[in-house]
Amino acid sequence: MIIDELMLARVSRDRRFDKRTLEIARKLFIEKQEPLSVAKEFALLDKRIYAIRDAVRKQVASYGLPEGWTEVTLRGPADLVKTVEVIFRKRMKRLSAEGSSAESAAET
Repeated sequence: MIIDELMLARVSRDRRFDKRTLEIARKLFIEKQEPLSVAKEFALLDKRIYAIRDAVRKQVASYGLPEGWTEVTLRGPADLVKTVEVIFRKRMKRLSAEGSSAESAAET
């Protein structure tokens, strides 16, 4: 499960995190700080930090991916990753166009 800034922003909106809770989550997931050090920094019990971490993970898991989809992270030479990204975007556009034409045909 990957939790980046965009995902964390979505979770924050859905869960209505206050600024402090969002900052704690950012330190845990974006900055990769250890829960015990975050607890000390914010003068909280470690149980509260673990509860925030679990709440974020649970919310992200609830989003899930549609049936038949998967998630992948690419790491490699920048030019190769860029090429794969271009191919991926073209294929997604084609799938989107095919899906919208199928929906149009079903409506008539």
